[in-house]
Amino acid sequence: MNQRFITGLLMAIVMIPILIFGHHFFIFSGFCLLLTIGAAYEFRKMLSKHHCLPKWIDLLTVFLSAFMFLMVLGISSYGINPINLLLLVIGIMLIYSVMMVLIDDFNYSDFGNVLLTILYTSLGFAAFAYLRNIGLMHVLYLLVVVMITDTAAYFFGIRFGKHKIAPKISPKKSVEGSISGLVFGMVIGTLFGYFFEVFGDGYSIWIYLIVSALLSIIGQIGDLVASKFKRAHEIKDYSNLFPGHGGILDRFDSSMFAAIHLLFILILLGTI
Repeated sequence: MNQRFITGLLMAIVMIPILIFGHHFFIFSGFCLLLTIGAAYEFRKMLSKHHCLPKWIDLLTVFLSAFMFLMVLGISSYGINPINLLLLVIGIMLIYSVMMVLIDDFNYSDFGNVLLTILYTSLGFAAFAYLRNIGLMHVLYLLVVVMITDTAAYFFGIRFGKHKIAPKISPKKSVEGSISGLVFGMVIGTLFGYFFEVFGDGYSIWIYLIVSALLSIIGQIGDLVASKFKRAHEIKDYSNLFPGHGGILDRFDSSMFAAIHLLFILILLGTI
């Protein structure tokens, strides 16, 4: 057995119980908070490759990423007043504005990068945690679509891929693989969602078909966005936390991106 398979098996052994029993004692929410902290650290480490800032700035950004996660999840799941999110955003803007004035090495690009770090690494995992608070099936549906899309795109891309979808971002990804991932993710996601009535009673199979297709496409976009970040900073993986699989952002780039949009879609459908 190769390292990638062993790591994947160990990840499944750890994460499946967390997913199933995660509604007890804030287990899944706590797990997503840890993922946010780790993802923020990975992202700051990547950005430091070309422009290194004092470590305390990186730590502050990781802390604020975690704080943003807690605020968004608290508003969505635990009744925290939404005005507090506005106050947090204003406070973050003020903190980094003062830093840009007082710290010579902290320029406008760093300002944008720290804000990107906070939003990119917190919102997706907050959406993940909120979906789990709604119900297990919502998260399973999301993971089915994204994982089937990734798997089908990988195998069919290797076998039949001839036309590169974004050669400057991810040379191994092909149009053929992307379409295969879309078809399989859409079909299997539709069957799963419709059979288990993930959105509730009364939703036709066509709704599941459309939503599954959108999530498959959005997940692939999230993967390419993460790949472009890595390409721009000349790294292969965000970290080696999961040997053979990369880091947190390597493993969750598609699903965290799709989670935000699934949450938005569920709000539009009126199911939450």
